[in-house]
Amino acid sequence: MNKIDNHNGIIVALATPYGKSAVAIIRISGEGSIELAQRYLSRALKVGVIEYNVFKADKFEEKLMAACYKAPKSYSGEETVELFPHGNMTICDGIIETLIKGGARTAERGEFTKRALENGKLDLMQCEALADIIDAQTTEQLNYGNKRYDGGFKSLETAEKTLNKALSSVEAVLHYGDEMEENEIDEAVMSDVFGSIDSVIKALNEEVNGYVGGKIVNDGFKVALIGAPNVGKSTLLNVLTDSERAIVTPIAGTTRDTVDGNYIYKDRKFTVVDTAGLNVNTSDEVEKIGIQRAVKAAEQADAVLFVTDNACVEPNLACKVKNLTVLVNKCDGEKDVGAQYNKCSDGNKIRISAKNKVNITAVKQKLYDLCPKDYGAICNHRQYACAMRCLNSLNEAKRESAGAQSLEIVAALLYEAYSAITELYGEQADEKVLDSVFQRFCVGK
Repeated sequence: MNKIDNHNGIIVALATPYGKSAVAIIRISGEGSIELAQRYLSRALKVGVIEYNVFKADKFEEKLMAACYKAPKSYSGEETVELFPHGNMTICDGIIETLIKGGARTAERGEFTKRALENGKLDLMQCEALADIIDAQTTEQLNYGNKRYDGGFKSLETAEKTLNKALSSVEAVLHYGDEMEENEIDEAVMSDVFGSIDSVIKALNEEVNGYVGGKIVNDGFKVALIGAPNVGKSTLLNVLTDSERAIVTPIAGTTRDTVDGNYIYKDRKFTVVDTAGLNVNTSDEVEKIGIQRAVKAAEQADAVLFVTDNACVEPNLACKVKNLTVLVNKCDGEKDVGAQYNKCSDGNKIRISAKNKVNITAVKQKLYDLCPKDYGAICNHRQYACAMRCLNSLNEAKRESAGAQSLEIVAALLYEAYSAITELYGEQADEKVLDSVFQRFCVGK
């Protein structure tokens, strides 16, 4: 049997998790997909209609449902077939192997979505939002991903259009400047351009300021547990995360490395990192490495809980940390106050008993109140870097214009700004950037 000659290649993959299930989905995409699938199906496929069919594989037949879609009206923007066999991996593997023998190849991670990007069905920010939707562990993360996927944040889109118009105006002045009066150039065109620059700078500043909040919604609020050995940090980690993540013993210095766990509180994800005890007098080289990692964890955390079993102890950290709260542990006689941490606090110290699970909800509420609640469309480092490059170029363009410098320099800086913001949407992103985005996906997406 001749294989289908296809420059883009027909790709195939299981779109549902590998394992036993009632129904699975096998996705086929690329020019010639319908012709390929039709070879093995007993009935003709109908565009946009899912119907009963029989797939004749090399060693068996499978009764299934099947549908096909013509380009560009499909997820990938290409000709696509979807098969819905029983979720038995012997069946699914047999169907996929048959299609590969017929001319398809196994899809790479995220290749269906990457083709959707290349065919203009999605932009890169939508692709990233889609990956976040798939990875969502809370409804907050899910809603945030859906809002970004649906274009609910309009400021960046508006900024891109505004910059495009401003850049076109400047290029027109440079091209036709000899035919225009000097005052006409300055007043009729350039004032609008500089007004556009100001509006985009304002919008980008708001997005950049919301970056931390967006990143925390996606990745979780990171909390480091810091303190001397044997004050109850590991017990606290286990209680907060309702797990047995950390080993707990009466022996000081049990924790030598960082240990983390997650919990959800009020639909917000929190990641708690237990660390080695800050034993400044140790001569143990392994323990010293653990302490170095503890300090690093504290520096990188969104909040730090300094755990002590002595109300008189004050934190003395040789590093800069954010949102430091002191927990006085082993207050076993305390009465639980629920979420009202002000009732069990003394200044910035909260009295708890990790062993008896007293005032743990108060600690969770305190951490929740420390979380930023404002966020926009930017939520990862790639997006933040693009926005900052755009913002820096615009601020430089504004300085150049204020100094009555060359209009060519302003135009070049505007082009740099526009290039940075279009990279947000994948128009000028290089292959390494794209690969890093689509590696987050499974092969069937």
